[in-house]
Amino acid sequence: MLSVVLDEFEPFAYPNFARILQTARGSNVSFLFSLQSIPQLETVSKSFRANVTSAPNTIMLMQTWDKDSAEYFQNAVSQVPGERRTERLERRGIFSDRYEKTGSVSVTETRENRVPVEHINRLPRGQMHVLMADTKGEPRYSHLHVRRPSEARLACFQPKLYPQIPSHNSRADGANLRFKDADLVRKFPRISGRKNRERAYEVVI
Repeated sequence: MLSVVLDEFEPFAYPNFARILQTARGSNVSFLFSLQSIPQLETVSKSFRANVTSAPNTIMLMQTWDKDSAEYFQNAVSQVPGERRTERLERRGIFSDRYEKTGSVSVTETRENRVPVEHINRLPRGQMHVLMADTKGEPRYSHLHVRRPSEARLACFQPKLYPQIPSHNSRADGANLRFKDADLVRKFPRISGRKNRERAYEVVI
């Protein structure tokens, strides 16, 4: 399995990439890419956004205030059954209105989001929501807490900082290039940028 990591995926987005994601599984290639928000994929088209967001098997979401990104994760993680309770109140009083509980309660079965939007918007630092594909056909959701690494060090060990390697070829006004053929600089003056900089290039034998 070959893993390809694309950080800040927006510059790599082009129409044919959606087809590459669909056919990468047959070639044992796994793509891992990160985005700031889901609407960044709409720079190509809305269909491109739908194709790319439907391909990943694992989705990791950190704190975000983008509505589309939160709704995308909520729809992917599916809904769970829940209950809605309704309590009745009775209005009483002559000169002033006041309400008292009657003790009558009705329960209605509903479907609720497994991850409320408040949990996404207020997700603390060092935590993320993870959604993984399961072989049974049901998504596996988990709330991941990243532990702070312990500072393990030896009391007898003192790190040593080595000085910077001096180089007589370094130039502050540009890159230092070397050519095996000294005639290249004379034939093509534009290589050096200026004709009077031909002495800056060295010959490597």
